[in-house]
Amino acid sequence: MACDCGMEERAARVMGRARIPKRYEHCDFESYIPDLADGKTYLPEHEKSMKDAKLVTQLFVRDYPAATDKGLLLMGPPGVGKTHLAVAALKELIDRGHAGLFCDYRELLKQIQDSYNPASESTEMRILEPIRNIEILVLDDLGATKPSDWVRDIVGIVLNARYNENRTTLITTNFLDNPVSKGEWAKLPGGKAIPPQTEDRLDQRISDRMRSRLYEMCRTVEVIAPDFRREKTQAGRAQS
Repeated sequence: MACDCGMEERAARVMGRARIPKRYEHCDFESYIPDLADGKTYLPEHEKSMKDAKLVTQLFVRDYPAATDKGLLLMGPPGVGKTHLAVAALKELIDRGHAGLFCDYRELLKQIQDSYNPASESTEMRILEPIRNIEILVLDDLGATKPSDWVRDIVGIVLNARYNENRTTLITTNFLDNPVSKGEWAKLPGGKAIPPQTEDRLDQRISDRMRSRLYEMCRTVEVIAPDFRREKTQAGRAQS
């Protein structure tokens, strides 16, 4: 029994070092497909998109580290479970003994900005070192911060370092490659169309060069469905 407790404690410490936020600690593949509110169901094309994304991610984990793809880029609107899938993959790989880390894109930029304060004990390179060198990185919400030359430079430092060292990166983003042409895809179960979240393309948020680099680093997986979190929230408000 003591041995089992020790193993559990070590496993908890390993997961703790991965910095997975509490709101995602429950995420696994079994619980992935989210339910819409009030017993609604997804349209067939939305359900297929989500199932396909789950399957691709599961196969990536199954075949790691021998997988053909060195990473995944999960693209789609907010609330379709992109982060859920990325965390589920990260947790399984960590359970198999691999080193992994969760990194929120906006939080990373904020930490680096804070490091420029003379009172800060952190430095830019100290913050970036584990992000650049960890075996498996989940980079969540890429492109969420308004682009600037400095933001693009940081993206370049992280992605180029991981590309050059052939490290595995799982990325989520709300920005598509052709959002304008996909303006009619998102519909609620009742048939009402959801307007695009943004007209920006991913390359406009991280630069053409870095988007091109991602084609080499990751397999692109689009998850196209309504925002199930918003649906549930709206339904809850209507009932209250």
